[in-house]
Amino acid sequence: MRAVLSLLFLGIALAAGAAAPAPQREPARVEAYFTPGDDVARVISERIAAARRTVQVEAYLFTHRRIAASLAKAAQRGVAVDVIGDAKQQEAGGLPVLRSLDRAGVRVWLQGEYAAFHNKVILVDAGTPSAVVITGSYNFTKAAQEKNAENIVVVSGSPALAARFAAEFERHLARASRLQ
Repeated sequence: MRAVLSLLFLGIALAAGAAAPAPQREPARVEAYFTPGDDVARVISERIAAARRTVQVEAYLFTHRRIAASLAKAAQRGVAVDVIGDAKQQEAGGLPVLRSLDRAGVRVWLQGEYAAFHNKVILVDAGTPSAVVITGSYNFTKAAQEKNAENIVVVSGSPALAARFAAEFERHLARASRLQ
């Protein structure tokens, strides 16, 4: 009797044009890290090391050599790595690792149209289901890791959020100039 009722309800549902239930998507995973205390540079470096296709970085300040080494290694293994830095910080010496990144195969760009290009964002594999967005107050500096009270939020499993950040990255990239 139960099987007959199940078939009857299935028939009614199909006749009414009911669609099969959509597969359940995993919710986005959101992690928060803080300095002092958490090894934020390690967290960032691990996410960069996991990149398979792209890494896109927007940086106001960039002096952290460990994070730079992770970006260089990613570029050397064939990941497309782009960094947009604040042009005024580069002129003032606040982005000393950018030239070494450029030599390592990272495409380095400078954004100079704002009073401060103050974004601190890393996108890993945007445009894929495994995309990761890293953002927060953390400048990519040793001081941010060792001396300052800083934070990052790491969001994975949200392709829509990553796409939004990627579109913003592309908007800034279109108006940036290549490091000379």
